[in-house]
Amino acid sequence: QPNPKANPRQSWKQGVGMLSENRKEEGLALNLSIAENITLPCLHRFGPAGTISPAKQNAASIRWIEKLGIKCQGPAQPIGALSGGNQQKVVLGKALMTEPAVVLLDEPTRGIDVGAKLEVYELINQLTAEGRAVIMVSSELPELMGMSDRIIMLAGGRIGGVFSREEFSQEKLLAAAMARGASATAMTNAQGPMTNEKYQLQS
Repeated sequence: QPNPKANPRQSWKQGVGMLSENRKEEGLALNLSIAENITLPCLHRFGPAGTISPAKQNAASIRWIEKLGIKCQGPAQPIGALSGGNQQKVVLGKALMTEPAVVLLDEPTRGIDVGAKLEVYELINQLTAEGRAVIMVSSELPELMGMSDRIIMLAGGRIGGVFSREEFSQEKLLAAAMARGASATAMTNAQGPMTNEKYQLQS
């Protein structure tokens, strides 16, 4: 079982990848290249202890540059030279570098333009098609309703409601966002175990 107190390295080993809400402060090393950012969680793969092969780093990162459609001049390009949408894809590539079974996306489309949002949505659908569980935290109702199989609304640190796709409506979701006192036990009893599905949450 995943350890809620695990540090990032332990979480990666347990099969959990994460895209953080603030990419520039928490998700990227802005003084490094695309390749160095994407491969950051797995540096041990690219050389014996204490050494790193840039050639191996570049080769590994090219896979994700191509798969995620990152528009760039190459893996050695500084991350700061990319657009916000392409930086977001690099953060996603870093999260996927460890081949996680569960991917946690915290506000994955914040601060990017409409075209980049659509590309991120396509990537999320690819992840679920590959059999990965995706948990997406978002503050945008249309985004939640368009992408979710199940929505869990949080209100004041508590679960205000759980909705399957057939139950989605803005009125119900907004009402649940104002709810108090719902319990995780009630949620589990009503909806079943939360495994092998794509979930999205709003806080």
